[in-house]
Amino acid sequence: MNSTLSLTKVSTIYPGIHYQDNYASLQPMCLTVCFPGTFPRHLLKRTDPIRISVSIDEEYGTFTTPVIEVAAPDLRRRGSLLHGSGNSDNVNQDMSYDNETTISFLPLPPSFDYINQADWQTVSHKIQEWLTTEVDAESSLWTWGRDAFWLTFVGGYPSFPLGKWPMWDPRIPLEGSFIEKWLERLNDGGADQEALTQEDIVSHIWNEFCTHAALFYPLPLISSSN
Repeated sequence: MNSTLSLTKVSTIYPGIHYQDNYASLQPMCLTVCFPGTFPRHLLKRTDPIRISVSIDEEYGTFTTPVIEVAAPDLRRRGSLLHGSGNSDNVNQDMSYDNETTISFLPLPPSFDYINQADWQTVSHKIQEWLTTEVDAESSLWTWGRDAFWLTFVGGYPSFPLGKWPMWDPRIPLEGSFIEKWLERLNDGGADQEALTQEDIVSHIWNEFCTHAALFYPLPLISSSN
């Protein structure tokens, strides 16, 4: 008698909690999804979509909403991978945020205005200095910081790679999902790129930056005090 493997797996995961003053936040988690077994080659001529659903209790709905972001495999911290298809009650370790890590460019100052290119340029410079002097280039934090750098760099120079912009530190490669898609869109004659105003672009960059920052920094992005 042939048996069919279950196509849906459900896990319950408990994220870490970060406390600061009178506030608390759920820490982000890095998950891996594995597919054991092999297939006849002709069945995998294309990649089928994988549906992922994340839910939290309704009582938290007024404070947060889950964000799912696909990250490259090198974002995963060695020895800190989590995957599960059944009972994961015993797994509650922090997957992607190290309380001992200092992310010196966050939070952003209260005066930060994402419409102001000069503010993006200042943050970009701080991230560059942080990446090249304080972070292990082999770590997942460095990969995260590299992508944050390119988000802020384009926020500061929305016409990049056109127009005028300063040369960045060559130790930061022109790599990462955001910057590669950005350049690809321009090379393809990109989707009404010229029709977009700089305000449209930096608004998009800000939304992307907020989502990306949450992977390693689960606190408010803009400081509430000077």
